[in-house]
Amino acid sequence: MAAKTDYAAIASEHGTPFYLFDFDMARERVRDIRSRLPENARFCYAIKANAFLVHALKDEDILFEVCSPGELSACERIGLDPKKIVFSGVVKTFDDVRRACALGVNTITLESKSHAEYLVRAVRESEDSARAQDVILRLTGGNQFGMSGEDLRRCIALLKDEPKIRIRGIHFFTGTQKKISKIREEVAFIQGFCDRLKEECGVGSLEIEYGPGLGYDYFSGRDESGNFAVLEEFAECIKGSPYNFVVELGRYVASPCGIYATRIADVKGDGSNRYCLIDGGINHINYYGQMMGMKNPPVRHIPQAAAFSNLEDYMVAGSLCTTADIVLRRLPLAAPAIGDLLVFGDIGAYSVTEGIYLFLSHPLPAVLATSGGKIGRLRNGEETYILNS
Repeated sequence: MAAKTDYAAIASEHGTPFYLFDFDMARERVRDIRSRLPENARFCYAIKANAFLVHALKDEDILFEVCSPGELSACERIGLDPKKIVFSGVVKTFDDVRRACALGVNTITLESKSHAEYLVRAVRESEDSARAQDVILRLTGGNQFGMSGEDLRRCIALLKDEPKIRIRGIHFFTGTQKKISKIREEVAFIQGFCDRLKEECGVGSLEIEYGPGLGYDYFSGRDESGNFAVLEEFAECIKGSPYNFVVELGRYVASPCGIYATRIADVKGDGSNRYCLIDGGINHINYYGQMMGMKNPPVRHIPQAAAFSNLEDYMVAGSLCTTADIVLRRLPLAAPAIGDLLVFGDIGAYSVTEGIYLFLSHPLPAVLATSGGKIGRLRNGEETYILNS
C-alpha cells in the first residue's frame, strides 16, 4: 500500500479497525505474475487467500479457484463469469456438484471416488446435451486432500467414456511457503506420474494444475511486493515441459495488496514491560509463520502529534480477554499515545477470513478498497454479538 495514503483521514471517516485492499496493486501484481509465466502456463487465483480481491480481478484473463459452496455463492454475487471458475473443495455433496455443472463452471476438481460418482450422476441428469464438463482429478500429496493413484485410476475408468465429461488433467498441491528445491522435486514427480497415467489409462493430453505454494517473506524488513525471483525460478522449472500447466497462487498474489489499521486504545506498563493495547488483536491479524508475535511484519506508527522521543520497546496486545492475544512481543515505538494508529502491511492474504472473529463478540472490522485514488466500503464493521446469542 502506498506510503502517501492518508490512513489517519480514512480512520477518522470510517473508524477502526479496518482492512484496506488496493485493487490497483492486485491487478498490477496479477499482470506481473502472468508476464513471468512461460507460454505453457495459465494463471489461477486461489480466492481463499482473499475473496474481496475478486472484485478487482474478475475481468482479468485468469482462472479463479473456488473451494466451497459459499465461495461459489460469493463469486455469483460479485458477478464472476462461471467460465473462469475452477470449483475445488474436499467435501462436496451431489447437490454441490450438480449446482456447479448447472452454472457452467470451467472445471470441477474431483477429490475422491464419491465426487466422480456424483459428477456422472449430475451430467446424466442434466438437460444440457451439448456441453461437456471439464474435470481435474486431484492426486493426494500425503494428506486428506485428493486421492491415491489407485483410486484416481478407478475414477478415470469411470469417467473417460462419458460423453458429457472431459478429463482435463491432474491437480496437485501440497502446501504453502515451499522452497524452490521442493517445488522442482514436485514438478518432476507430477510430470512423471502423468506420463505413466497416460500410458496405463489410455487418456489423451493432460494438463497439470499445480499449486507451487511460492513463499512470501513477511518478516525480512524488505519490500517483497516487487520481488519475483522465486516466481522466475519456478517458471524455469516448467518452461519447455511437454505439459501445459495451470498455476494456482493465492498468498503470493494477495499478501502485499492490503493493510490493517488499528488504534492504540491504552498505554501502560508493569515495571517489566511496556504495553500498547489496540482495538484489534489476534482475531484480525494472522501472518503465516509469525509464532505468537515473535516476528515483526511491516508496521507503521502514525501518531496524532509529532513525537520527539527515543524509541522504546512495547508489547502490542489486542482487545481479547486472553493472555494469548499478543500481536507483537517487541515493537520499537516513539512515545505511543492513545488514539495513534498502527498500520500493518502485507496483510492482504488470509487475515480477513482466518481470524477468530466471533470470540468475545467483538465487531467485525470494516473492509475498504482503494482503486484509482478513491476509497470504497466493501463491508461495514458489523456486530457479532447477534450471532453469539
